[in-house]
Amino acid sequence: MAVIRVRKGHDIPLAGKPEKRLAVAGRPVRLKVRPADFRGIKPGMLVKRGDRVRVGSPLFRSKANPEILVTAPGSGTIESILLGERRAVRQIVIDVDRQESFVEFETFSEGALESLSPAKIREQLLGSGMWPVIRQRPFSIVADPELPPKAVFVSAMPTAPFAPDTDYLLSQDSTGFRAGLILLHRLTGKPVHLVVPESIPDALMPDAPGVTLHRFSGPHPAGNVGIHIHHIAPIRNREDRIWYLSLQDVMNVGLLFLKGRLPVGKIVTVGGEPFEKRHYVKVRQGMALQDLLEGNRVAEGSRLISGDVLTGRACEPDEPLGFYHEIVSAVREKKGRDFFGWLSPGFGKYSASRLFPPRLNRKRTVTLDTALNGSRRVMVPLGNIESVLPMDIEPTWLIKMILARDIDEMEKLGIYECDPEDFALCSFVDASKMEVAEIVREGLDFIEKNG
Repeated sequence: MAVIRVRKGHDIPLAGKPEKRLAVAGRPVRLKVRPADFRGIKPGMLVKRGDRVRVGSPLFRSKANPEILVTAPGSGTIESILLGERRAVRQIVIDVDRQESFVEFETFSEGALESLSPAKIREQLLGSGMWPVIRQRPFSIVADPELPPKAVFVSAMPTAPFAPDTDYLLSQDSTGFRAGLILLHRLTGKPVHLVVPESIPDALMPDAPGVTLHRFSGPHPAGNVGIHIHHIAPIRNREDRIWYLSLQDVMNVGLLFLKGRLPVGKIVTVGGEPFEKRHYVKVRQGMALQDLLEGNRVAEGSRLISGDVLTGRACEPDEPLGFYHEIVSAVREKKGRDFFGWLSPGFGKYSASRLFPPRLNRKRTVTLDTALNGSRRVMVPLGNIESVLPMDIEPTWLIKMILARDIDEMEKLGIYECDPEDFALCSFVDASKMEVAEIVREGLDFIEKNG
């Protein structure tokens, strides 16, 4: 099997890499659900304060497509529904029971899954609230069940800082993995592209009908699903829909059908120098970061991040882990600027290029903080962005067209293949200090509404 080798990119050697040691988070008292995690869903509430729910009970549905439900990750009482600006639902808080109860769904043997009808699979995924684990490009929104994709991608080789190791996840428990792959192929009738690292043993990969195995290698963002799509099944226009899931989401899809209960657990990594313990943790959806990190001291003056340091969301300790996040990161906050920082020889600085001496030591891990090392300035095309984006796209021109709100040129430059996570490294290396990933998100939002 040919290996697709990605040359462009950059691995940030951040200190604080998680050890391959699994802990189990304690039982949470409260669970929280953020509707904002589910892009493309405008919530229509199905519960109110004081209502009783079980694991798998509907909390809200999509107003545009009422079949799509988001369900409770725990059983208990709806303690509160927190509202934000313009009365948008910000959080749903569940006071968890000591003895949990579940909504029961139909169970199947693994052998029976190969003959299940697409309609039955669709019905159970939608009714259980499992459907939102399936997202679609363009726009990285929850997949529309009425519009079939041209292919399905399962990304099992994340390369972001502190991302979970695929080998380790599969060695802990791979129950449901093969079943999930079978179900995705049966659901769509389209190829399921499973992307794994070059080094992963064949013995860990299940033999499932309709699944094509691809091996990738290279620096970050070689593990991003957008890069895989670009090299295997490119998106040419708005009608080219690709569905995608993470490795653990595929396992949970399989578990739903094998066990008949909504799976609400997953393994996440905790990484970054500010943490006292850096390891893997088994958690459940909706846990607040402070519960997940109980007994794990975090250095004062640190920023907690749900997700990786390049694309994650800065959080307060009482906020929940993001629905799609499998990493909890932390970096030190920094205020103020270095005196004559731009004139110093840079022995303590890190650079993705060879601008500073420490870059010459490739084995060295680095400590980074939240400082931007400068403010926004004129866009100067030095090639920094192009050097870390392994896509056949002109990112500098695309950014200019997004800022100009020129939809025709955005389409010609390939915006439908783009996602902010693929451009996060561009933001990191950009000499102009532009938030490139945010600009790409603005462009996608604009073209989705007006294109």
